Amino acid sequence: MQPRYYKLLGFDRERTAFAGKYGLLLFRDQYDYRLQVQPLGIPALFIPGNAGSAKQMRSIAKEASKYYYEKLAEEQRSDGKILSRPIDFFTLDFNEEFSALHGHSLLEQAQFLNDAIAYILSLYDDDRHQDPNLPKPTSVLLVGHSMGGVVARTLFTMSNYRPGTVHAVLTAATPHLLPPVTLDFEISDIYDRIESFWSRGFQGPDAPLKNVSLVSIAGGNLDIIVNGESGNIHNIVPQSHGFTVFTSSIPHAWVGSDHVSILWCNQIAIVLGKTLIDVVDASYPEQVKPLEERMRIFRNRLLTGLEDHLDNPKRPKETKTFVLSEVAHTIVTAGSVLQYPPRVSGKYDVELDALHLHIMPVPWDSDVDTFNLLTDHQFGPDSRLDLLLCTDEYSEVRAAASTDAARLTCRYDTLSAIPIPASLASPAHPSTSPPLGKYGRGQEFRFVSQKVQELDGVQYLVILDKGRKFPVPGFLIAEFFNSYLILPTIHKPTVLELLNDGLRIHAFPVRPSLVSTLRLPNIDNSLLTYTLTVSRQGCYAPQHFSPMLRQSGWTMYEDRYSVDVTSKQDGIDVNFHGDLPYYERVQLPGKKGIEFRFWMDPSCPVPLSLNLQVDKYGSLGKVVIRYRMVVLVFTFLVVILTLRAQFKAFNDGHPFIPFGIMLTQLITTTFLKFTLFLAAIALLQSFQAKTTESWFSSFRFRDALLGANDTFFWFLAPLFFQIAIGIVIVIWIALNGLVRSIAASLMFVSRRYNVSKAIGNMLMKRSRAIRRRVITTIILFIMVATFVPYQFAFVVAVLVHIVSCVRSLIYALKATSSQTQAAWDRYHYVMSIFVMFFLLLPCTLPVLMVWIRNLSVQWYEPFSSDHRLDYIAPFIFFVEAVTDGAMVPRTPEKG
Repeated sequence: MQPRYYKLLGFDRERTAFAGKYGLLLFRDQYDYRLQVQPLGIPALFIPGNAGSAKQMRSIAKEASKYYYEKLAEEQRSDGKILSRPIDFFTLDFNEEFSALHGHSLLEQAQFLNDAIAYILSLYDDDRHQDPNLPKPTSVLLVGHSMGGVVARTLFTMSNYRPGTVHAVLTAATPHLLPPVTLDFEISDIYDRIESFWSRGFQGPDAPLKNVSLVSIAGGNLDIIVNGESGNIHNIVPQSHGFTVFTSSIPHAWVGSDHVSILWCNQIAIVLGKTLIDVVDASYPEQVKPLEERMRIFRNRLLTGLEDHLDNPKRPKETKTFVLSEVAHTIVTAGSVLQYPPRVSGKYDVELDALHLHIMPVPWDSDVDTFNLLTDHQFGPDSRLDLLLCTDEYSEVRAAASTDAARLTCRYDTLSAIPIPASLASPAHPSTSPPLGKYGRGQEFRFVSQKVQELDGVQYLVILDKGRKFPVPGFLIAEFFNSYLILPTIHKPTVLELLNDGLRIHAFPVRPSLVSTLRLPNIDNSLLTYTLTVSRQGCYAPQHFSPMLRQSGWTMYEDRYSVDVTSKQDGIDVNFHGDLPYYERVQLPGKKGIEFRFWMDPSCPVPLSLNLQVDKYGSLGKVVIRYRMVVLVFTFLVVILTLRAQFKAFNDGHPFIPFGIMLTQLITTTFLKFTLFLAAIALLQSFQAKTTESWFSSFRFRDALLGANDTFFWFLAPLFFQIAIGIVIVIWIALNGLVRSIAASLMFVSRRYNVSKAIGNMLMKRSRAIRRRVITTIILFIMVATFVPYQFAFVVAVLVHIVSCVRSLIYALKATSSQTQAAWDRYHYVMSIFVMFFLLLPCTLPVLMVWIRNLSVQWYEPFSSDHRLDYIAPFIFFVEAVTDGAMVPRTPEKG
């Protein structure tokens, strides 16, 4: 059965005002063949983003259904209890609307979303599943992609929101803090309203968001549409209600993702599908588990190593007793590393069927504080190895574990074994791990890191080898060690030192260990990316695995794994995401700077050699992505400063200086001074951020320009301003060339085909038909007030102004000697205005794109916020005056 999307025709104009524009679909896949079209499960709703499709949720919905029917449903049938239900995936069809470009469209989507939630809940009014014990659903689980996540957060602020209808929101690649494009002022107003509501939504006993969880998933550097920092919700949501995680950190996924593939990447979709199934619960009216349990599941599924993972097999609670005189065993001496299979032959044969115990006494009487274990086994009934926590019945607990214990009482445990990627020397290396069953995710390692203090009541950690009747042995390495001896912290390198010399460590770690961690607290600026080269010369003996690395950031849950690091000749890409300008600095508990954690086979005593260098081109790319809108603002500022200088010179009695000439003159005068002014402001910001919080109660100085940044980046604002000057020069050359080309073409046609008189009348005449132009203007105003957005009228005004520019140029070229200066002054004046109009076009085109898109789906309802005659009337009157030959007047000096 192929995936099918059923449009819910009952969701018509009686239930929503947007029935003709948007749609609501129900998704059914091959795993849902048991279900009717009538929804009987747990409601979940997908919200597509900017220009997104309703069908983008297919991969996640399919994996959720697969996980439910192939595992949970089978377990429930075997237990004879029905405790869960499949998810009914609904999806919104916004006709691929550009919600990121138009704030009013985003508000319409939020209003439609609330109407859709109310309608979805009404579909469950009948008795569900013929089971009177299941309550009627009162809320819907939301999954939002891109701007769909912003729509999900906006619905709480809408007037048609029904409290309690949403308790869990999962967003993917959503710009929570800043819109990806800020060309529409209404988008900024919506973000301000959302931030205001959510900042107080968790406060007090009657807080409207007290039971709402929000989880944000970001794709990382591969997503060049939404900046990873803008997905950080730690400023918005308390840790008890949500968090931000990158796809590179998600267990069993460990991959970065671009903006679109975050929904259909198989590794990510599998994890998200299972997560949704785990957090829903049909026994609650809210259809999701209580907040605390829900957040625990989100953390288990999406974060690394915080809790026991849900897919760890359940072990029997009863104890098991071993009499050492009756079972083969090996006792690991204190300070030694347990390696399985043992490298020294003759101790025991791994091909035997008999049990064998590897006993590691817990060193309570030493300064050792941590136990680490790495294996390619997934502990469980089907694994050859098991981890046991044991005590000696004849000795006191927490006494120094002796090596002459005769009777051990043990219990099974995994000690929060977390999955990490497998690191093999070659892709062709044969797999040595046992099959993981139908939900195997390829080869993975399991890692355990436990503080000795948390092993209270345990005297021995025992690795149980069940014999060759189970699959091939694989490997296991375990050790007790002092974490402080292998946790160096380097504070020395500054940004300038890293840029010039990099960071080189010739011997890391000092002593061989399974796990070694390097902390660099001074590397906390996310604008820089680095290249780390790792080498290890002299390990000739076969190793169980190749060295691997995990890099962790400081603001969000962002871990990136790199396997077989010593074979990467071009180095490892090191980058992370931090906080955004204009927002308070928020960092995770215990996090500062960047952290490198290495796993190495301790059988090789040769340390690593590390070389960390700044990736200049990669850093430039991150700067461009973060500050891409700044150049647009600076280009408009350059034009305004140039116009000011032109008007001032003209008012002083000089001819109206051409835009290009004035721009050239300002480069060494006004622009140079303004560049120095920007540099001074940037330097003051970096120093002020370190000394005092603010200079004014209503304005924080460090939020000006690009926001507070590292002192090293003082040059960014001046650099962007210089780039803006170059862009304006290019724009001027292009526009001047365009007007001159049109004028030359018209003059050539007039001479070639003897139509000079007709063209002259068309271009030169100031206008006999004033009445006709007045009527045209009135009609345009009526259209703006009723149907078309005012941005359309602005584009019409720009086109009319281009005609004025062409006419002014032809008039200047044909003017008599007495009229030449006045004609050229007017041409230079209208061309300068043309440059300004051209730079205003990017602010109007997005709304026109939305309007044209609505016309294509036969939606003719006007935008209430885009019919402002007071916005467009001054431009229309100005263009009419310029068309009629008006010139900026000189102001007489007072005196």
